[in-house]
Amino acid sequence: MQFEIKNVSVLYPQTGAVLNNINLNIQKGDFIGIVGKAGSGKTTLIETIGGLHKPQSGAIYFESNDIYGNNFDQQNFRRKLQVVFQFPENQFFESSIYDEIAFGMKMLNFTSDEIERKTFDILKKLFPNESSSRALSPFALSGGQKKKLAVACALSIEPEVILLDEPFSGLDQDNKNNLAQILREENSKGTTILLVSHDPDILCEIAEKIIVLSEGNIVKIGTPAEVYNTQNKNTYGIGMPNTKEIADMIDLDLSDNLSYDAFISKLIEKYR
Repeated sequence: MQFEIKNVSVLYPQTGAVLNNINLNIQKGDFIGIVGKAGSGKTTLIETIGGLHKPQSGAIYFESNDIYGNNFDQQNFRRKLQVVFQFPENQFFESSIYDEIAFGMKMLNFTSDEIERKTFDILKKLFPNESSSRALSPFALSGGQKKKLAVACALSIEPEVILLDEPFSGLDQDNKNNLAQILREENSKGTTILLVSHDPDILCEIAEKIIVLSEGNIVKIGTPAEVYNTQNKNTYGIGMPNTKEIADMIDLDLSDNLSYDAFISKLIEKYR
């Protein structure tokens, strides 16, 4: 077990409880989407798992060690886990996108050759149009590009766990597809990914399972097909993927898989 979350509750004095007695097990290599209405506790959950917000009660164990315990190795934890925040510009402080990506590797004593090779490799994947630029400022990027840069910085140090808060927000469809493919590749290497998103179409393509939060409680855990069914359409305000919406209109069975490829396959089969 990579993470064990046991009876975790978080209380903000001004607003009341945000997480209520959360219990969750996360295996190495899991790819988990986290969904729910605004204020349901999604951001607080990943920040708490990421060691950024100590709960009032309960415990979180990473590789059997309490991440908020006095003897926990925080430096090793920060090497293994990266958090990409909803507003990534708050994470930037270097003068160029090249230096921003390279910064984490410098702090971890990567060799200069490794830093240059890995930085340009990441730039080519996520910023093909700017991959040759060493001078472009992070603050000159659009909101969507800033999110991609934050992901690039996280990936650069090859973490074992990545926690992402709304990384697809502000991206056009091509960039969403590009980022989704990169996250799929990272997950295929064994990287654990927890991803908060309001985009059910993307989650149905990349997540293995979905956690649904409502008023600080985990109300459902299941595959995308199990979560995004007709009965749950309006219950938790989590939206519906386009594949499911269209399938319901034409009486197409997508009970086991809501991905685009599965939808097209079933559609061809139905009308052949």
